[in-house]
Amino acid sequence: MRTDIAPPSGASLNDIEAINAIITHPDVYGEAGRIGAVGDRLVVTMPGVAVCFREIGTRAHECHQAVIPEMRGKAALTAMRRIREWWWETQPSDLLIGAIPDNKIPARFLMSALGFERWGEIVAPCIDGVDRKHITYRMERPQ
Repeated sequence: MRTDIAPPSGASLNDIEAINAIITHPDVYGEAGRIGAVGDRLVVTMPGVAVCFREIGTRAHECHQAVIPEMRGKAALTAMRRIREWWWETQPSDLLIGAIPDNKIPARFLMSALGFERWGEIVAPCIDGVDRKHITYRMERPQ
């Protein structure tokens, strides 16, 4: 991943304070979600929205998003579309994948609205330690 390039307008890259402002929101993860470092990830934040990318293979990345309630809906979709376009313009990735817990219907709708296609199902642990069914989504680099 390239971190030496400018983020999309109005965004920041790997800004711990901006990330924690989103993920520690009581309706996102609360204080249990607080991070001290981003590690091997690239996290793009815009007000109320964080999108995390982690390399999982040659030119393939896993992505996760967090959105505070006030930004959910059209505002989040608009911000994430800007981040997605920036990603494809600046990063060497050819494939994005993401897994959404089966019970997170708005997040699953968001993945579809962003252009991800449903790919399969897995069982994976959630932040609360409970294993839940997740729906996996994928998006290939636009041609």
